[in-house]
Amino acid sequence: MKIGDTIWKWVDSRAHISDIPLRGMPEYALNVTYWTGAFLGAAFVYLVATGMFLLFYYRPGETTAYASTQYIMTQVPYGNLIFTSHQYMAYAMIFVVFVHFFRNYYLGIYKKPREVSWIIGILMSIVVITMGFTGYFLPYTEISVDATNVGIGLAKFIPTIGPLLASITFGNGTVASEFSRLLALHVVILPAILFILFGLHMYLFEQHEIAPPPGVEENAGKKSIPWFPVYLAYSAAVSFLLWGAVLIWSALKPLHLGPPAGSAIPVVPISEWYLAAYQKVVDFSPISKNVDYLLLGLIIFLLAVPFLDRNKSRAMRDRPFFIAIGTTNLIYLIIYTAWEYLQPGKNVAPIIWAPIMFGILGINLLIAYIFHFRYKKIGKSEEVPPA
Repeated sequence: MKIGDTIWKWVDSRAHISDIPLRGMPEYALNVTYWTGAFLGAAFVYLVATGMFLLFYYRPGETTAYASTQYIMTQVPYGNLIFTSHQYMAYAMIFVVFVHFFRNYYLGIYKKPREVSWIIGILMSIVVITMGFTGYFLPYTEISVDATNVGIGLAKFIPTIGPLLASITFGNGTVASEFSRLLALHVVILPAILFILFGLHMYLFEQHEIAPPPGVEENAGKKSIPWFPVYLAYSAAVSFLLWGAVLIWSALKPLHLGPPAGSAIPVVPISEWYLAAYQKVVDFSPISKNVDYLLLGLIIFLLAVPFLDRNKSRAMRDRPFFIAIGTTNLIYLIIYTAWEYLQPGKNVAPIIWAPIMFGILGINLLIAYIFHFRYKKIGKSEEVPPA
């Protein structure tokens, strides 16, 4: 018997790991496209671990935040690597959130019986993006403070609850209250909410298992692979792959602090990349003060899409309207983000933004329905006529 098998057998006999009631995985799930959720879990673990290390040295406050961050990056052994990788991992986590969302949306993962899992996933995505935003302020650089002020302005635009939400999140407007609120949200409150939602998400995942590819019926001819040790080893491999990639990139491209808040050096107040598209839409006149209605409508649509899409098929060709809406928002996200970085804060007249916004939507609807009717026609022509 191999020594590895002997060790595993000994550990399992004491810890009873194999008795943990976790479902096995179907063979088709051993594919990286099915593991975007695992990447998110690995990123969260890394962020918690590195965040705890950073808290040993970080000192919040108007006169201490920047200095303590600089101390971490210049004096603490491997501090720059840990700080840089913490921020890059946050970027990676948010990027994978978008990938995970669009992947599941296109594959119709929100359909029965996974409606509640989808809703929890949308809430988790909002929490992850909010965690990134609250952490951006903490180094207290000029650009992070300006970007946070932009976020405060955007929050106040939210219909009815905007001013109250801004007050709860950012305090009474003093720097001390901003630090206390944002640090508490970033380190304690939001991670706790995310952990609870993740637990509910995993519970539902265990109940309904991983969704099969479109066109494959649930539990149809699958072979279950035990979670221990295959599933566990695969999870570990995914985690190490992500951690290694981020650490290597952090070593090659270490971060450098910009000027501290209050510096005379001018900076462009632009949001982080994952909020840049939203900030660009704020520049669209005359809808800038009502842009939060668009965001709120999008969130409500995403939460309700399991109940709006009544087609039982998960194939993209059978869901032209919802595929067109998803593709439109993906294109908006890419174009508006690039637009904001190229022309930050520049007011955009309706004669420019309206043809772009409605043109993209119209083209995507047209293409989606052309493919829908084309495949529908092909399907009918392939039907065998009755004898």
